[in-house]
Amino acid sequence: SNIVIKSLKYYHEPNDETFELNRVDGVSMEQLTHSRYITDIYGYCGTTSLQEFAGGNLAKFLPALKPVQKLSMAAWVAAGVADIHEVGKKIISGDSTAATNNTVTASLIHNDINMDNILLGNRDGIRVPLINDFNIAIFRKKDAETGAPCKFRGRFFNPQWMAPEQMFTKDREDELSIGFINEKIDVYALGNILYKIAVGNSPWKYNFNKAKKILDEHKEKITRTKLKGGKPKVPDEVKNSEDPSIQAVLTAMDRCYRNDPDIRPSAREISDYLNKKFLTIGRKSNE
Repeated sequence: SNIVIKSLKYYHEPNDETFELNRVDGVSMEQLTHSRYITDIYGYCGTTSLQEFAGGNLAKFLPALKPVQKLSMAAWVAAGVADIHEVGKKIISGDSTAATNNTVTASLIHNDINMDNILLGNRDGIRVPLINDFNIAIFRKKDAETGAPCKFRGRFFNPQWMAPEQMFTKDREDELSIGFINEKIDVYALGNILYKIAVGNSPWKYNFNKAKKILDEHKEKITRTKLKGGKPKVPDEVKNSEDPSIQAVLTAMDRCYRNDPDIRPSAREISDYLNKKFLTIGRKSNE
């Protein structure tokens, strides 16, 4: 396959942080070599890595897809997120029960699932989404004595994309939560991807008269709405669609958007649901 050299942009200063970001990216992708839906990596050194070439991104590809093809892309992205969360877990092939246990915390969390980080690649002649860019991924640590997972904090405050549990609006200048968060932040972010696949636009823009860009004043309203359990508005023509593929994506999206992370499904549960729907609907469409 074609390869590409990914390196630090010239205006970024090489320092301990940039070296660490590249290390996290490289190690994460190496651990996910088995996944069909993660960009392959062949090596890294310093601030440079050698990766497979992935042409284009999913966002630009979506308008040309039929609804059932959008459903397949949704299922495959969810499968990629599930593969990330299962790094280091011993799961018997074909048995996802271990992955659907909401009390088990993943050892690897992507922490930046968004459309810009989902590219397109080829697997056995089929175009599939490839999750990329693990620079700010979380290697989840555990307490040496109790085995309990250690806390970690968000990195950037952006309420348009963040899960409600990542946000904190009182007495903190950075507005980031210091509470317990886990891999369910990736599942919420998966909901944003599913929104884009079903609706064709980024979440929350329809809440502000189809705004072309989410402004700071919008972000304040989004924060308040999310903390109260609100979700981004889905336009009526999509919400009332009679296409079963679109309805399946919307159902999965709603599950990802559950405010309480304890009742938010695992990525594997979302993947299994979407894959089952794709196999059923795809079979009917070929009859």
